[in-house]
Amino acid sequence: MKVRGGRITKPKYITWWMFAVVAFLIFVLLQIPAAWLIAKFYKNNQVLHNVSGNIWHGQADWQTGKLRGTVLWTTRPLDLLLLRAGANLEIYSANTKLEGVLAYGFGKKIMVRDLNGQIAPETLKSLANWQWPSNAIQLQEIDFNYKKEQGFDQVDGGIQWAGGELMYIFAQRPQQMQIPSLAGRLSQEQNKLMVDLRDQRQQKLMNLTIDPSLMLDVQLTQRLMLNVPSYQGKAGLDSYVVSSRQPLLSGGF
Repeated sequence: MKVRGGRITKPKYITWWMFAVVAFLIFVLLQIPAAWLIAKFYKNNQVLHNVSGNIWHGQADWQTGKLRGTVLWTTRPLDLLLLRAGANLEIYSANTKLEGVLAYGFGKKIMVRDLNGQIAPETLKSLANWQWPSNAIQLQEIDFNYKKEQGFDQVDGGIQWAGGELMYIFAQRPQQMQIPSLAGRLSQEQNKLMVDLRDQRQQKLMNLTIDPSLMLDVQLTQRLMLNVPSYQGKAGLDSYVVSSRQPLLSGGF
């Protein structure tokens, strides 16, 4: 300890000691077994099973509704400096594979960054029991923030789907649709996450909207519905002629 100009100053090594102690405590915390932590704080856990590893790095089997798979995580300790808990995640379910960064920030904000991967037909079937095209939906560099009271912001990224023949049930009758190749960009409007899906000629086909309460609105254009042989409606090609609204986390969730 030194006295300068009547003020008492602490040597710089005190600061380094404090930093070293904090770093050591974080290191110890990251070594806590993940299975013990989940059993301690999530006693009614019905989602994660066969948990192995620790907070720093581990994996577990998961199941929610009809969906099941495996999740691997690697914690991002530097995110603590930004007042949030973050991890690199890899999520598998049959032929579905997603990887990206998930963080939970101050104020109960969920942040998703660099989400890439594919959603396979088997996964889609657990959400809606249809015969889906064999091509997976591709997710590309998807980013967004979500907070229940405020909705979505900082939305970006893209979706591609090669399409194919879709078999589904409508009014208790089997129907089919030849879905063309789709491509879309994610955006935000009035705190809602929007996906504008178009064909290779940039013509409107479908619009998806997720609002802050996680309700999904689907709108299909006349151009897309012309791919249904039994459809006989008449409207402008860019007009939305079919709409539906349902909870996003329904079906298999």
